[in-house]
Amino acid sequence: MQELEYEVFTDGSLVNKVSIKNIKPCIATEGKVRVLMQLDASLDAILKHMVKRYPPGKVNFVEKKKILTLSIYHRLITLYPSGKVTMNKTLDKEDAVETITKIMETINQVYDDLSTMTQEEEVDLSKIGPMDLYNCLPQSNCEECGETTCLAFAFKILSGDQELKNCLPLQEPWNQKYVKCLGNLLGDSMMQTMGWNGY
Repeated sequence: MQELEYEVFTDGSLVNKVSIKNIKPCIATEGKVRVLMQLDASLDAILKHMVKRYPPGKVNFVEKKKILTLSIYHRLITLYPSGKVTMNKTLDKEDAVETITKIMETINQVYDDLSTMTQEEEVDLSKIGPMDLYNCLPQSNCEECGETTCLAFAFKILSGDQELKNCLPLQEPWNQKYVKCLGNLLGDSMMQTMGWNGY
C-alpha cells in the first residue's frame, strides 16, 4: 500500500505527524485491521514516563527494550523508542488516526511535563499490588462504589475498571489519613490517573 501521512498537530512539542506504513487484516478479530504507523520523532526519552498516565492494568513497559504496550480503546497499542507504533483491532485508517491522535496528545503532554517532574513521580507500579491499595482504603465494604468489597475495588482500580473518586468514604474529612496513605503510595500524578480529583 502507499504510505499515508497525516499532520495531526502543527505545534506539538514532540510529535506532530504520523504515517500509516501498512494495514493488514487483524488476526485477533475478524473484520478489523492491524496498523503499522510511524511518528515523526523518537519516543526514547519519554516512554517510561508515559507509564504513569495509564492504570497499571492497562500498561506494560519492557524496561530493557523501552517498549510500551497499552491495552486501551479496546485494542493493544505498542509504542517503540524509534516512534514506530503498532495497533490491532482497528476498524480502518480513520479509526487508527483518531486513536493515535489521543496518544500523540499524551506524548506531547508528557514531554512538556518532563522538565517539572520530581523524584516523587518515579513510582514503580510493578511493586504495587491490590493489597497495597486495600491497606490505604477505609475497608468499610460499604458498596457505594458498586463493588461488594474494598478489596474488589482495589483490584478494579489497578485494572483501570474503577476510579478512586468512586470511593465516597475517601471524600469524607475524617478519612483524610487514607487519602494521605494513597498519596504516599502512588504519588499525585498516579492518583490523578486513577481518578482522584482531590477534595
